[in-house]
Amino acid sequence: MKGQYVRLVLAPNTRQGTIEGITAEGGKVEYHFRQDPRFCEPTPGKFEAYLPEGELEPCQRPSDEEVNTINDLVKKSGPSGQGMSHGNRKD
Repeated sequence: MKGQYVRLVLAPNTRQGTIEGITAEGGKVEYHFRQDPRFCEPTPGKFEAYLPEGELEPCQRPSDEEVNTINDLVKKSGPSGQGMSHGNRKD
């Protein structure tokens, strides 16, 4: 799974990136997620987290054009993508 392109289930438009590693401790598996640096939210290339598998889903790497469109929508909608439709967004 290392190197696989994924997105966060709760923020599928703005939190896309790759699995950088996997840790397992006490029966708990977590994936080291690193956001694609092309996305502007929260800051370019700065979001990294260890997340359980249920919070990630595989996806296709978006084209530069798709990322630019998402970034433009985020900029127009205000901080943290307010106004974008993300369901129960928690990021």
